[in-house]
Amino acid sequence: MFHLFTILYSEVLIPAMNPAFLDSERGYLLNIPLGERWRVGRRLMELGIPAVCTGDGRLRVEVSTPLAVLQVRSVIRQHTARRQELLDGLEACWQLNTEAGGQDEQVP
Repeated sequence: MFHLFTILYSEVLIPAMNPAFLDSERGYLLNIPLGERWRVGRRLMELGIPAVCTGDGRLRVEVSTPLAVLQVRSVIRQHTARRQELLDGLEACWQLNTEAGGQDEQVP
């Protein structure tokens, strides 16, 4: 389990949080754009991931499981990625679904 967490951390979390600083007692300090910091923190708390805006303008996040790593990365990406990046990711998912034999379904 520790090895999986190390891989997820180095390949998933660090690129999403760059630059991030480890505050050994309180979690990771993230530099999130000012306009998104509150929204990111609120969404992480909705997911059960402790997050708080600090007085120095950063977001402190406690990440203790591989699932939390992926959730933090996803939330940061949703709030900071350019629209085209998000569309490209969605297109890639649809392409993988098609290649795997999935059916496109209409959403009512």
